[in-house]
Amino acid sequence: MKADLRRKNYYLGQKKILRAKSILGAKTETEAINSALDLVVFRKEILKSLEKVVGKGGVEKVCR
Repeated sequence: MKADLRRKNYYLGQKKILRAKSILGAKTETEAINSALDLVVFRKEILKSLEKVVGKGGVEKVCR
């Protein structure tokens, strides 16, 4: 995994990073940013999967 790591320089809001770090339970800012990016990728995979099953039935609405 380390082979694909690259150093990047970005301007990011410190308050947002600290909040993400706290929410994600990350030990470092880098860990928080990596975890947040993982969640974005995961969200896209979930949405893509849901698009494939739309209209196929078998899913019940359980909330009102």
